[in-house]
Amino acid sequence: MTKFNRMRLCAICLWCFVIWTCGVTVTEAQQSAAEPTILKIGTMDLPPYGWEDSQHEKHGIIYELNQEIGIRSGLPFENKILPHNRMYQMLKHGKIDLISSQAHQAALDAGDKLSIQFKINVIVVAKKGSGIEKIEDFKGKKLIYHHSASYPKLDRLPPKEINRVSSYQQSLKMLYSRPYDGAVFSEPAYYYWMQEARFTPADFGKVILIECNKKQWIFVRKDLPQKIRIILKRIVEDIYKENLYEELLKQYGKKINCMSVLRKK
Repeated sequence: MTKFNRMRLCAICLWCFVIWTCGVTVTEAQQSAAEPTILKIGTMDLPPYGWEDSQHEKHGIIYELNQEIGIRSGLPFENKILPHNRMYQMLKHGKIDLISSQAHQAALDAGDKLSIQFKINVIVVAKKGSGIEKIEDFKGKKLIYHHSASYPKLDRLPPKEINRVSSYQQSLKMLYSRPYDGAVFSEPAYYYWMQEARFTPADFGKVILIECNKKQWIFVRKDLPQKIRIILKRIVEDIYKENLYEELLKQYGKKINCMSVLRKK
């Protein structure tokens, strides 16, 4: 073999080594890019589930549950309070790793279901003096919904009019002061805002259960590595079994016994 051929062979070998090394480096970089060095959690900005007060302190049932996930993960983490739409968009584009949401289409489009975080009751509260006693009495009536929500038992009546609002606080005030026949709430939101606004149950009409034990899910970004999913899923399942949600309900608002409400219907 001539000196020239040996040099050419060495050059080819060196070039192959560089290509192989770069390929491994790129692959490792792609894998590590999907794995969070900081677990980024999004919590919806919706009292009593999540909000930030004037002193920039964060509160809420879901905020505290999500904090517990972050703590138990063993990873550095951040838990941001975010508007609904931004939260879904950030999960969809991989800017956050984890959110809590019901299985709305926006959540299903944005991420993957991981595990049930808790189950929640949904109620419709009648206006005081309306004479409404059961779901069927809302046929042809004017109702207030939280934005983007749907409630099959009411939708198929159907109501005469549905006004959609951005907060449960607004729902309660409108039900009390404006000519609406009923408003739909998650159970903690109704009792929380009733206490905050210094109302009592006597200021409103019948409370009717329309969905019992509706599932609230943890969603994760679609490219979250499987090993991180397994760790987070186990944590969420443990928290669920420990009934931490039930304890937080006592802190943030009155709890309804689902079966007792069903018996009264």
